[in-house]
Amino acid sequence: MLLAVLAAAGHLLHCVIWPYRPCRKCGGAGRFRSPSGRAWRYCNRCSGRGAQLRTGRRIWTHLKNTNRNR
Repeated sequence: MLLAVLAAAGHLLHCVIWPYRPCRKCGGAGRFRSPSGRAWRYCNRCSGRGAQLRTGRRIWTHLKNTNRNR
């Protein structure tokens, strides 16, 4: 039980320090080559940024905003 709590706390700390992860679809590049190979296309999943917000960070932000509204 204690190990699970420590793992969850470690993951939450990781998400607070590094809120973004590389996009899984484009590998963090934010773009792809077009089928012809001559042009670039932006990744649809990350909108060309190459990074996505981690799930733990979304939870952290939600909890932080919920506590402010009280």
